Amino acid sequence: MSTKPQVLTVTRDPKLRNELQELLSSFEDRSFVVVSAQDNRQAVEVARTRQPEIALVEMRESSLPIQTFAREMAAISPSTTVVGVIRDGAFSGNTSESQIVIDLLRSGVKDFLHYPFSLGELDELVRRVEKSAQKAPAKLGAVVAFVSNKGGVGKSTLAINTAVGLAQKYPGRVLLVDASLQLGVAASMLDLRPAATLTEAAKEQSRLDTTLIQEMAVAHSSGLHLLAAPRDAVEAAKVDDEVMTQVLSLARRSYDYVVVDTFPVFDAISLAILDLTSRAFVVTENVVPTLLGTAKLIELLDKFSYPSDQTEVILNRQQRVAGSLSPNDIAIRLGRPIDWIFPYDRNVIGAANTGIPIATTARGYFGFGRELKRFISEVANTRGDLRANGVSYPVNGNKSSTNRNSHDFAEAIVEENR
Repeated sequence: MSTKPQVLTVTRDPKLRNELQELLSSFEDRSFVVVSAQDNRQAVEVARTRQPEIALVEMRESSLPIQTFAREMAAISPSTTVVGVIRDGAFSGNTSESQIVIDLLRSGVKDFLHYPFSLGELDELVRRVEKSAQKAPAKLGAVVAFVSNKGGVGKSTLAINTAVGLAQKYPGRVLLVDASLQLGVAASMLDLRPAATLTEAAKEQSRLDTTLIQEMAVAHSSGLHLLAAPRDAVEAAKVDDEVMTQVLSLARRSYDYVVVDTFPVFDAISLAILDLTSRAFVVTENVVPTLLGTAKLIELLDKFSYPSDQTEVILNRQQRVAGSLSPNDIAIRLGRPIDWIFPYDRNVIGAANTGIPIATTARGYFGFGRELKRFISEVANTRGDLRANGVSYPVNGNKSSTNRNSHDFAEAIVEENR
């Protein structure tokens, strides 16, 4: 799924920044998401999360700051094309212009744009960047999220076993993020004792990169890597939607699959996860109160334009007993088909208690094991397309604590529950 290219402008000059924004908005055949930073340090922090396609950096008297910036960008956002914005007379010092250009190119600056700007020059620059990206497109992993608005439906069990099953196929290429911040059970269900959690990611937010994400993850014998939930509610409070966006944005550049188990309460963090999710699985069971909540959840996802073709419903622990609803009855109540049906299996509970995921022991010939095997194979086909652009930044480059959609989403939830 295509998205609008992101352009990061780095300058303290509001006139220069506004001119760039006006020019970028004047293109008739394309549109951009423009974010801004006032200096290189702020720009690095923005780039960690946003991973822009282009960074337009104003050059001052010395070329050393942009050289340092370009080297940092090569580490945290290698797909970003760093472009030096050169004012007339910028190379009037003793050092030759050709030597400065050579030094800049060696440091990782890929192109240059002259100020005052012309639309034609900017158009040529954008086309060069697009052509370069087509030659070597950045490969992004798929983010798969398991969601529900009620606990106890088996969401975590499905998320963990799906991640384990994928890791058995692709060892070292799957990350499970336990974003059920206050109720995370992934570590215990995998019999792991992680040294770091999402709390450490929040503490290290200023220097978080793909390497640090991998170092914080703990390895499981299946080949799975786990970034565990905080140890308690106090630590969980340190993880916000910006941290979650940053973690997932970086993780999908290091792993082919990022599986996310979510907290059964919808807030800004939940929306941040969905913003980066390639495929969302809504987990429910055949109990009327749970189904009513699931129906409201599906309505909210639709209201906030989460693509229906990227949303699938899982009916978990289905049993054919007196008084239970049939899958057809449930589909009618939800107003949409059931995509997956996992039958009740008491061995799943036993596996959770022993710390041995059932994905490692189920034979896959019938019942839960067969459905799980089929499900994992289907999830493995998920593409890593970015659905949306995550957290919004205002023109001055300062981070907003939460974006407008998050507020609207929270208000809608409150309204639905009245």
